[in-house]
Amino acid sequence: MTTVSPKAREKRLAYNGWWHSEWVPTQTDPLEELLATPEQRLGLTHAQILAIQDMLDDPWAPRIQPPERHASIEALRGKIMEELYPPSLESTPVAGGDDK
Repeated sequence: MTTVSPKAREKRLAYNGWWHSEWVPTQTDPLEELLATPEQRLGLTHAQILAIQDMLDDPWAPRIQPPERHASIEALRGKIMEELYPPSLESTPVAGGDDK
């Protein structure tokens, strides 16, 4: 189960619901190990992705140390976003005309 890209143009069937996890990622978690494969990253919930985003972007939170680790987690976030929203969808033509 994955998030549908906002750039998707094809018709799709969606099931609505929520799934939760007890785990909320923190700076002390070995994120690089826990999210080493695409399967692990695609299993993240929306709340978990936001927690990773927040730990990188929150100006009030302490910066992830050392700087190499911050860069590593930024790269991991990039992989997550690329897998959820593949760049190839940006140029996918709409089948059957415009979507109204």
